[in-house]
Amino acid sequence: MPDDPSPEPIDPRVAPAPAPPVGPRARRLHAVTVVVATIGVLFALVGLVWGTRPLATPTQDCGTAFSFLLEGRIDVFVDPADPPAGVTPSEAEANNAEPCQERSADRAKPAAGVVVGGTVLAAVAAAVDGGVRGWRRYRLRPPRPPRPRRA
Repeated sequence: MPDDPSPEPIDPRVAPAPAPPVGPRARRLHAVTVVVATIGVLFALVGLVWGTRPLATPTQDCGTAFSFLLEGRIDVFVDPADPPAGVTPSEAEANNAEPCQERSADRAKPAAGVVVGGTVLAAVAAAVDGGVRGWRRYRLRPPRPPRPRRA
């Protein structure tokens, strides 16, 4: 005796096909892409934090690496022979040897690379996940019923 209590038979051409079960490979792929995308987002966030940490030289407050470079600020050089009050000649030489622009660039380049790399990693993982889900939906959808012919 069938499990369906309806007395009329179901036409197989009209009845929707049951959804195929999702296999363990598909579940594993989706879990991996979620983890990879999350790692990419975390990398991007670490790069943002790294690029927005404050910088300073002995004589100049540089701000953050990103803001110094994007706002186009200029370096402040100090004459080691006549430093301002509170600055020693060795601090003035250290400021002139490695000014804010170099310090900012040394920090901003790798930070921007980590931000871009993390973003690309997350985007690729999301695209793979979406593509696989779309492909499975397209491939496993039930066939369309035949269209009636016009007379």
